[in-house]
Amino acid sequence: MLLKNALTFCHLLAMALAVGKMLDYDVRFLWTVHTRPTPQRLLDLERTKSTMTLALIALWLSGAALVYVGHTQNPAYLMNEKLWMKVFTVLVLTLNGWLMHRFAFPVLQRGHAFLELPVFHMLGLTLFATLSSVSWLYASFLGIARSWNHTAPFGFILGVYATLILVAGGTAMLGITLLRQIHMKRPQFSHPADTDIEHAGCPH
Repeated sequence: MLLKNALTFCHLLAMALAVGKMLDYDVRFLWTVHTRPTPQRLLDLERTKSTMTLALIALWLSGAALVYVGHTQNPAYLMNEKLWMKVFTVLVLTLNGWLMHRFAFPVLQRGHAFLELPVFHMLGLTLFATLSSVSWLYASFLGIARSWNHTAPFGFILGVYATLILVAGGTAMLGITLLRQIHMKRPQFSHPADTDIEHAGCPH
């Protein structure tokens, strides 16, 4: 019992750390989408990446240990469809995190204001971020949704997840598009082509 409680605590701690860091960074990022990133903001991005990666690793390790302990105590533990939906959600988080490291973060580090990126890049990054936010929050919710244990079917839980992604993704992309239009109408707006010349030496 002590081992299971310790693992649960570590699991919840990793989840809380990741969600807290994510929300903190997202809120501060939204206030700066119209300006070019400063060295301090780029450093903050690196620190956030590292924190989220470590939290995800801790989540996998503690989660796997909890599944093993739960199965040894009760073979029916693995029949819980909510458990497999949580595993699926964390798999999505892992894949999305790899894609963000591979494609999204290099774009953010080029030195352009987010709203001045090409539309395809801007909306793609918005979708990456939305998927990450929804997945972390939904995985946290599944962790405390005890009433769904052995009662809610996988299809239902997956449907809720997909609906949240569609609603949040559509809302986020619409909102960022409107912010871009407002930003482009400002007199001091500089076209991305100009910044491409100034930052030609920036790494991709």
